[in-house]
Amino acid sequence: MGFLIWLEEGALGIFIRESLWGYPIVLSSHAVGMAIVMGVVIALNLRVLGYAKDISILAYDKLFIIGWIGFIINLISGLILFCNTPTTYFFQGSFQLKIGSIVLGGILMKVVMNSVRGNTSETMTKVASAACIACWFGAMITGRLMAYL
Repeated sequence: MGFLIWLEEGALGIFIRESLWGYPIVLSSHAVGMAIVMGVVIALNLRVLGYAKDISILAYDKLFIIGWIGFIINLISGLILFCNTPTTYFFQGSFQLKIGSIVLGGILMKVVMNSVRGNTSETMTKVASAACIACWFGAMITGRLMAYL
């Protein structure tokens, strides 16, 4: 708990809470990063599920650098936003679900790509793909709910 209080009372926590433009700029950056990540995740997983069959699934490998850039934007902006009130967020159920969904969504994304590259069972790949989409949407929804719960 001491570390959370230190974050909240530190320069970054004070800046994000009290600056006129700090919170809106960081939140906007978080939204841009999320749009990038979600775009790559949805595009790839919808292809795995059978949409846009004319495009090779392996062609989506080139999009992953863009997805990683979006993820890094989200990671940095998310950590800054967390400093706003970490003593509240850390114990908030919606925050915990958000982080769990992100971790599981990332693992499932890796499983889907390994399955595609390794010619694993198509049914299992599609199940993992649908679950991956659900996790990322869950992360987005629970992240939004953090402001209200």
